[in-house]
Amino acid sequence: MYIKNLGLLLLAALTAVNAKVTFKCVAIDGTPSVVINNKKYSMKLLEYPVYQAEVNVNAPVKYHYSLTVNGKTEQESFTRQTSSAETLNEFYGRSVTVKKHPLLPKVYETPKTVKQSKLYDDTTVGTFVVTGKAADIKKLHSNPDDEDLKFKVEVIYVSPYTIKKFTEAKLAISGQSTTHAKKLSYKISGLKNADNKELYGRSSVKLRAEHMDPSFMRDKLYGDILNSLGVPTIQNKFVRLYINKKPIGLFDMTDDINNGHFLKNTFNGGNKYNVDNAIFKADYYPSGKCWGDLGYYGKSSRMYDIYYYKGDKKVYDNDDMVNDILIPFLYNASKYPSTKKLNFDVQNFLKQMAVEYAAGGMDNFWLRPGNFYIFKDIAKDKWSFIDCDFHYSLGLSGNDNTNKLMTYSIKDYPKYNTKITTSRPFLENIRKVGNNENYLKQVFQNLVKYSFNIKALGPRIDSLAALIREDAYWDFSLPKANLLSNKKLSDHKYTSKHFEAQVKNTSISSSQTDLFPLKYWIIKRSESIAKQVGGSVPSSLVKSSLGNYSNVAETTKETKNNNTTKKAATTQKNVTTTKKVTITAKKATTTKNNNVPISTNKDGKCGSGFGKCPNNECCSKYGYCGKSTDYCGTGCQSNFGRCNAVASKQTTVKKVTTTKKAATTKKAATTKKATTTKKAAATKKATTTKKNTVPLSTNKNGKCGEGYGRCPNSECCSKYGYCGKTNDYCKTGCQSKFGVCK
Repeated sequence: MYIKNLGLLLLAALTAVNAKVTFKCVAIDGTPSVVINNKKYSMKLLEYPVYQAEVNVNAPVKYHYSLTVNGKTEQESFTRQTSSAETLNEFYGRSVTVKKHPLLPKVYETPKTVKQSKLYDDTTVGTFVVTGKAADIKKLHSNPDDEDLKFKVEVIYVSPYTIKKFTEAKLAISGQSTTHAKKLSYKISGLKNADNKELYGRSSVKLRAEHMDPSFMRDKLYGDILNSLGVPTIQNKFVRLYINKKPIGLFDMTDDINNGHFLKNTFNGGNKYNVDNAIFKADYYPSGKCWGDLGYYGKSSRMYDIYYYKGDKKVYDNDDMVNDILIPFLYNASKYPSTKKLNFDVQNFLKQMAVEYAAGGMDNFWLRPGNFYIFKDIAKDKWSFIDCDFHYSLGLSGNDNTNKLMTYSIKDYPKYNTKITTSRPFLENIRKVGNNENYLKQVFQNLVKYSFNIKALGPRIDSLAALIREDAYWDFSLPKANLLSNKKLSDHKYTSKHFEAQVKNTSISSSQTDLFPLKYWIIKRSESIAKQVGGSVPSSLVKSSLGNYSNVAETTKETKNNNTTKKAATTQKNVTTTKKVTITAKKATTTKNNNVPISTNKDGKCGSGFGKCPNNECCSKYGYCGKSTDYCGTGCQSNFGRCNAVASKQTTVKKVTTTKKAATTKKAATTKKATTTKKAAATKKATTTKKNTVPLSTNKNGKCGEGYGRCPNSECCSKYGYCGKTNDYCKTGCQSKFGVCK
């Protein structure tokens, strides 16, 4: 017995001598050290921005990090502890690395068409580190209204589990009204590495600033509720953003709906589509007498001008897409009450309407018809509704009358918006058919019973707050990036007090009319819904037989196995397709012109859907016939008319690129990077002279923009593509390359 115990003691001593723990710290600027028992151990760069130190110490062990920047050293004010032989990538100054949240019960099953991405593991806060030319970043921040500005950058994404680097990414400003906020929103595209692997199945994401929401949570919570209902929808995750090592803030990362990777992973089980699908974005423009209510208004109507094609085709006329694809669907929808047939996902649409009312979605279809996408899967001949932009919800109206919004019933909900008619023809026709109205009522009942009540959402809010609290406080303290000088920029100047009130309070003062706390809204709204639909708000969390909804976890093991060999094979196949199509496009350029019919359009339009120009005229890049350099020079479409020699050559190259962007992965774009870089000077030249070379719009309805041209008489081209001189046309969203902007 003595010998046995002695052996165990010797083994324990030997283990203690050889025990080592590897510490990993994320530091964007400076050099970190790990401090254990007041002793500092220097860390070496593992892969930027992660530093590593291997220390002879037994786990569990308590420690913290220090950081030296420009000769000055600071230390974390809290103590960490690990029981593992290796830590995760721990962000300097953040005490919470991973936080598992209470999950929402599944009200309905998630469709099999949805392939979840580990990018949206919401138990952590990710970090984007963007590096670009200082002049490019300054130009981007100084011109947030310029939708054409997009600059090449290097992007590093780091999470507690991985580091991913993308050297050919692009950075642009995102959003419309938010371009006049001090804190900007961004779009990052081109997220493919040298091996053609995306960022967990996403090649493009949007970073929403949430500058109007001091909780940062409304978009995220709204998405969580949709997920609990089994709705195929955009996903959300909190991320930090640094640009050229400068801290920009905390953002809600969400999907780029236009992106093919989002569509295939949400509606096609992650499988690549083999046809050009159609997706349209709807806007809301009451002063222009048009909004996206999906109503049918005959074969032609100004109401259709609010829909914008965002599908796979790269050469198209927007009016043609709307006329040929969308309007026939709107016609069928208008006949739905009598035919009882519609190739549309009715149930998921009704679920989204239920959440719009429950959350009080101020910027969404039921209240403000617009700000959504409608997607047609061509192969399946099926349409789907995709709601988006949820920051004005859950007690935040943005117009200082949330208390009034609370008083409107489901029946009278559209009456809150007095700027347009209360009619919602598409929704009304859906509700008239069969059991659809009963189904909507059941959705409301189940929503309140399972996932939209304080017992379900309250603990989740508390947990998400614990995850992002330090980052929210950090964001409030940062200078904002918008450098626009000729506009008054909005800045709510929120503080930690606003954050805490939003995530904790369950009551409001009698004088409070807007920005209701999250929990207060949920309590009051769930009680109101229950009274209206005959349900009840549960006094405790109700478990679902379907279990809970959870995002895919980004574990270390799964990260290493991400982007499988099978995916690489698919990418290689796409590369072959790109080469094949390039040859076809060149052939078409030399022979197709003879077989194209002559355009008879009264407005002088040419191109796809119209034909080639008569009288040996040129077809401009905007689809109009003429003989000047504006028509025959850069961008001239040689398939539809004569082009100057240099322009013709440029058109051939451009045609190949644009034709295949939709049908291939972005490898094709990467392949041509050298060409693009080589012609950088020429591209810049085109940008500076573009305003002078864009032809005047001759559209009888006063339309302007891509496919129409610039406004005459020094008028402004509004964000919705109409010419005019008032602030509606000349301010927020005004398109400077198609007219004057104030």
